[in-house]
Amino acid sequence: MIRLIATDMDGTLLDSRKQLPEGFSGILRELKANRIRLAIASGRQYYNLRAYFSREEAEDLFFLSENGAAIFENEQPLFFRELDPSLLPETIEAIRGIRGVHPVVCGLRSAYIENTEEFFVRNVKLYYQKLEVLPDVLDGAKSDHICKLAAFDAENAEQRTLPEMKRFSDRFNVVLSGRMWVDLMSHGTDKGTALRVLQTRLRISPEETMAFGDYLNDAGMMHSCRYSFAMENAHPDLKKLCAYQTESNDDNGVLNAIRRFRALILPEATA
Repeated sequence: MIRLIATDMDGTLLDSRKQLPEGFSGILRELKANRIRLAIASGRQYYNLRAYFSREEAEDLFFLSENGAAIFENEQPLFFRELDPSLLPETIEAIRGIRGVHPVVCGLRSAYIENTEEFFVRNVKLYYQKLEVLPDVLDGAKSDHICKLAAFDAENAEQRTLPEMKRFSDRFNVVLSGRMWVDLMSHGTDKGTALRVLQTRLRISPEETMAFGDYLNDAGMMHSCRYSFAMENAHPDLKKLCAYQTESNDDNGVLNAIRRFRALILPEATA
């Protein structure tokens, strides 16, 4: 029986308008009534994720934020992995050195940016609720717990920024988390790591876990569960990793799959 469900947000649970699917609240209530936990797993900042849900809904959710670098429950961090501060200056300089690419330094308390171009700031605010604009992002972040470094590339992150950041793979886990985003976390940190932390805490096995995703930063989750789902709109390489596929994020793929698997998820349900 499935006891834990984890879902990515962008391109997965959220539709193209960045809205939760119709029927989400009802499904969440049904899961809660059957003691099935739901985890929201995203590259987004916790405060940004939390804003999508009512207070009542959020009380029943785990938030695997910053691509698994920080887990929150009831507004408190359960787990986080900080980056080594000594590794940040050179990496940030490398991000600055790519034409049109800008760094975002992500802490538990806030995210920090130094560029004020309107297009960049607008895109960052889609994913970071608490945000500070500082002349020197590292100086401003010294009192925070920095758990992720992100690079924003408006042109093509996979072709331009990802290859440049891969040279830091001896220092960081480097992942492509969207068309415009490359994220760097500490080694051994990703959504799969966070999911395993949660499984251990809840005493739930991978065989009792279902996960949904659409991009390469979701790959770790797929290795950490028996019921792995790629969205129809998912990156081709993620589809290869998953045991199942469901409809696109615009066709309510996550909730459709949960409903199809009701017999495994809700013990009282009929097939």
